[in-house]
Amino acid sequence: MAGIITGGIILLLVLLVVLIWVLGSRAKARLAANYPAPGRMVDVGGYRMHIDCQGAPVAGGPTVVMEAAHSEPGLSWAGVQPEVAKFARVCTYDRAGLGWSESGPKPRTAPSIVEELHTLLAQASVEPPYVLVGHSIGGLYARLYAHEHPEQVAGIVLVDSTHEEQYARMPEGIVRVQRTANKVAPLIFGLLQALNSMGLMALLAERKGIWPMPIPPEGRAAYMSAVFSGTRHLDTAARETLGLQESMAAVRDRQLGPLGDIPLTVISAGRPAVSAGRGISAADAEQMKRLQDEMHAELAALSTQGKRVIAQESGHYVHVDQPQVVIDAIREVVEAACSA
Repeated sequence: MAGIITGGIILLLVLLVVLIWVLGSRAKARLAANYPAPGRMVDVGGYRMHIDCQGAPVAGGPTVVMEAAHSEPGLSWAGVQPEVAKFARVCTYDRAGLGWSESGPKPRTAPSIVEELHTLLAQASVEPPYVLVGHSIGGLYARLYAHEHPEQVAGIVLVDSTHEEQYARMPEGIVRVQRTANKVAPLIFGLLQALNSMGLMALLAERKGIWPMPIPPEGRAAYMSAVFSGTRHLDTAARETLGLQESMAAVRDRQLGPLGDIPLTVISAGRPAVSAGRGISAADAEQMKRLQDEMHAELAALSTQGKRVIAQESGHYVHVDQPQVVIDAIREVVEAACSA
């Protein structure tokens, strides 16, 4: 009798898995069909990357190129790009393996990412000069791009940007928490990838709260599709996480120098990056806030035209919390680049 019950339970579990797989496969297919890539797929050497350019080019003016945060597709700029397109040509893109871009063979670290962006812009015939806009780790990539290709960059906007020395200068208590988070994150992405291999995450993709990152309302549905219509994005997000320390080390090794006199705006979140609790002391949280101010002041000082803007009502995702702050900063840098 016990064997019959056990066999029945196993059979039900198998049928449940099969049902989820069938329904999940259909859900992934629907997501992919309902939300095709909004831009163009461009070959960058055996694999294709997605780039979405909006707005009319301004004669003699720069094109705005936007770089998203760690593990984020270009859709993270959905609340900003259409407004910038009213006064400039503006392009967002998905790093290889994220969003609609195909996976590539190169490491998910800063030098490879910058090389891929340079190739993508050339292959897509997006002519310089550029105003680079980078959020979080994307700010680090933007600065490395300006270091590698200074003749192409007419201005930079850094949105609560990562600093290459932040791990070395963080309070030890926060470093321990961050190291743990960086170890756990790939495991979480791996679990999500496994669940979505049979389509479970795709089935839940329209439910609120399924994805913990702030997402602009304008791009939420397409964002969910880009992430959960397959497993490529989740795999790449894990690889980007594992490459964060190497990216910062690579930028430190290159010793990025001053940016001369190009227009530069550094936008800082007004809310603290970390709060006391969960292993972080009040003293460490306060020290981290001072360190953030210090590092962002250093970034602003890289150009003789550098300035800081504090987004008082924003957390790390300034372009979601206060998109107009970012839009205004981009407009100002674009106008300064046009008049240079």
